[in-house]
Amino acid sequence: MAGNEPSTLTRRTFLKTTAFAAGTASLATLAGCSQPASEGEAPKDDAPVQVAEETYFQSCMGNCSGWGCPCYVHVREGKIANITRAKLKCPDGSDSPYQETCLKGYANIERMYSPTRVLYPMKRAGERGAGEWERISWDDAVSEITTKWKELQEQYGPEAVAFMSGSGSGMATISYTGRLQALMGAMSIAPCYDNTGMNVQMNHGGLGAYTIGHNEHRDMVNANNLFIWGTNPTESNIVDYHLVSQAKENGAKVICIDPIFTTSAAKADLYVPIRPATDGLLAAGMALISIRDGHEDVAHLQTMTVAPFLVKDSDGLYLRLSDLGKAEPLSEDDRILVMDGGEPVAFDAAANPEIRGSFEVEGVAVKPAYQILLDRLNEWDLDTIAEMTDVPLETIEELAALWNSGLSYIFTGFGPDHYANGQCGYDGMFALMDITGQEAKHGAGCSCTDFSAPNTPGIVNTATADLAGVAAPGRTIHAPHFHQLMEDGELAGMTAPKAAYIYICNPITNEPDRQKWLKSFDTMEMVVVSDMFMSEAAQYADYVLPVAFLYERDDLSSTSNPFVKYTQKAVEPAGEAMGDFEIITALGKAMGFEEYFTQDLTTFLASCVTNDAAAAVGLSWEALQEQHAIWTYPEEPQVVGLTDIILSATGRFEFYHEGIQPWQTWGRNGI
Repeated sequence: MAGNEPSTLTRRTFLKTTAFAAGTASLATLAGCSQPASEGEAPKDDAPVQVAEETYFQSCMGNCSGWGCPCYVHVREGKIANITRAKLKCPDGSDSPYQETCLKGYANIERMYSPTRVLYPMKRAGERGAGEWERISWDDAVSEITTKWKELQEQYGPEAVAFMSGSGSGMATISYTGRLQALMGAMSIAPCYDNTGMNVQMNHGGLGAYTIGHNEHRDMVNANNLFIWGTNPTESNIVDYHLVSQAKENGAKVICIDPIFTTSAAKADLYVPIRPATDGLLAAGMALISIRDGHEDVAHLQTMTVAPFLVKDSDGLYLRLSDLGKAEPLSEDDRILVMDGGEPVAFDAAANPEIRGSFEVEGVAVKPAYQILLDRLNEWDLDTIAEMTDVPLETIEELAALWNSGLSYIFTGFGPDHYANGQCGYDGMFALMDITGQEAKHGAGCSCTDFSAPNTPGIVNTATADLAGVAAPGRTIHAPHFHQLMEDGELAGMTAPKAAYIYICNPITNEPDRQKWLKSFDTMEMVVVSDMFMSEAAQYADYVLPVAFLYERDDLSSTSNPFVKYTQKAVEPAGEAMGDFEIITALGKAMGFEEYFTQDLTTFLASCVTNDAAAAVGLSWEALQEQHAIWTYPEEPQVVGLTDIILSATGRFEFYHEGIQPWQTWGRNGI
C-alpha cells in the first residue's frame, strides 16, 4: 500500500498535520517541505503546498496492554511525518474494534526520532554505569562479542552465556534470537512480571485454543454489569476503553473497584474504594451473600467446574478409579470419581453428582471440592470482611445484588498481581464466577488486559523449526533466583553464567531488586544489550547494539489481534541500526554457525505463514503482501467454555487444584 501521488494541502492544514508528528527537530525538516514564497512576498496562509507522500501499512508491537493496533505511517522526504488509524474490517463488514491506536501509538514517531536513540554499536570505555563509551564498527562489535562468547563456553560450558528477553516486542523477527540461543545451548534468564495474573487465569481454565483470559474483549459489550476490578483502562488499557463505553451505551452498569479514584472510577456508575490487596476477600464476601440469597448455580457447578470431584482428606488429591484398584494409575481409564445416588462413579458418567457433604469410599474419607471451598468461605463472616477490606457491609450487599442481577463481567488486569500472594485476588474473582455461573456465556465472565486478546491461528514461529534433534537452549533460571545463582556461583546443579545477551527488556528498571541486578551485572565478565535506547540496562552493559525501529524493517505481527499483519519497512534505519534478524544472523555466522544462517528475512517471514493452519484460513505470504492484514480468527467473540474449549488439567473450571507444586524446584528450602 505505497504510493507517490502528491497530496494538496493548505499551509494551515499541513502545519496542523505535522505539528504533532515529531519533536522540534522533525518539525524543522518537515517545514522545509513547503514551497518557498517569492522574495519579498509574505507567504499566504492558504497557499497550496505540494507534498510527495508515501503510505505504508504498519502496526504497533503489541503487549502494551493493547492489541498491536494496525495503522498507516506516512512518509515525506524520507521521514515518518504522520500516523493514521487503519480501516480494517471484520468478516461481517463492520469496523474492526482492534485498531484504535492510542496516544502511545501516535508517540512512536517521537520515540523513533528521539535524540536518545542508539545509532551505532557502542563499547564501554570506563567503569560500568559511568556513561563513558566509544563508537565501534559492527564488524568489531560482532567479532569481539562472539570471540568472548566462544572463550567462555569453551572454558565453562554452553551455559556460561545466558540470554534474557522480556515483552518489549510482539513481532516475528524477534523470535529469531531463539535460533542462535539454541545453537549455542545458552541458558535462559526468565523475566518475572505478570506471572501471577497470567498463570492463575490459565490454571483456573481461562486458557482456550483461541483466547487465553476467559473471554475475548469483544464480548465485554454484551454484559449487563461490568466490574472494572484490578485495572485502570482509561490510562493503562487505553484502546480497550471504547468497549467499556460501548457496553455502557448498551445499558450496562459500570462498577469500578480500586484503591485509587482513577479516571475509570470517575466514569463509572459506582465507585468502590478498597484496601489494597484485599480484592479476594471482597469477592469472598460477594460469594457468601450470593450463596445466602440463592444465587448458587448448581447445574453449572456440577457440569462445568470441579465442584463434585471427590478429594481425599489424606493427601488432598482427587479420588480416582486407580485408588480403588479399578484402573491403572495415570491411564486414560483412570477417571476422577464423584458421588451420585450414594455411589462413587466416574465424573463423566454421573447424572446428578453431589457437591456438598463428606463421604467414605471403601475406607477412604473424601469430600467434594465444592465442600472444601464452602468450608474455606465460612471461615469468614461479613462484618470481618467489611472491616478488613474497608468496604462497608451495605456496599458489599449492593455489589452482590448487582452481580446477580444479570450477566456480569469482570474486566481485570495486573493490579492484584503486584502484591505478595496476589493470586488470592484472582482466585476470589474466579470462584465467584464459578459459584454463580457467571462464565461460559456471552456477556458473563472475565477479560484481563491484552491477555484476553485473540490468539490468531496461522502464524507460527519457525526460528527453530529445523533444529529439533540438532540443538536446544540450555536450562532456565527465573529472575527471582538469578541473583542467588550469581552470588553463590551454583544453584541446583546450575553454574552462574559469565556473560549475558539482553534484548527487548530492561531488567534493571523493570524487575525488582535493582541493586541486585547491578551486582549481578558486575559479577559477569561481559553483558551485551541490544536496544533502541540507552536504557539503564544498556548503561551498565559492555556493548550496546543499535536496533532498528519497527517502521525501519519488514516484519509480521499477530499479537493480541485477530489479524495477521505484514508490516512494511517505511524508511531506512537511523544511523547504523539493524533489525534483530540481521543482528542475530551476524552473530550466528561469527559463532561458526554459517550453515544455519543462510536464509534472508523474506524467506523467514514467508515460512512463518506457510503451514496447514494458515492455508485453512486463507493466509499466505503472497496474500499478505497484497492485503497486508488478514483476519484468521473466528468471527464470533470467543468465550472459554462456550465457543472455545477449556484447556485446564481437568477440562473444567478449577477453583481447586490438586497436588500443587512449585513452578520450579531448586532443591533448597524457601526457594
